Amino acid sequence: MALRVLVVDDEPDIRTVLRATLERHGCAVAEAENGRKVVASARRHKADIVLLDIMMPGVDGYEALAALQANKRTRDIPI
Repeated sequence: MALRVLVVDDEPDIRTVLRATLERHGCAVAEAENGRKVVASARRHKADIVLLDIMMPGVDGYEALAALQANKRTRDIPI
């Protein structure tokens, strides 16, 4: 089974490069374009790991990290 990676970044070009690289290594990749969507995306895609940008408008990476850690279904996902 492929590693399920959630890439969270507000820059589409960065998400595209990360997706291509990870998929080339056999990972299944999902994307979220901002921190507001990170918990729902991590749960929906059953992420094994989250690659999280820190500097994002609105909900930044630190706030998104806190939201992931506060949710019992996502708190154990490596970030």
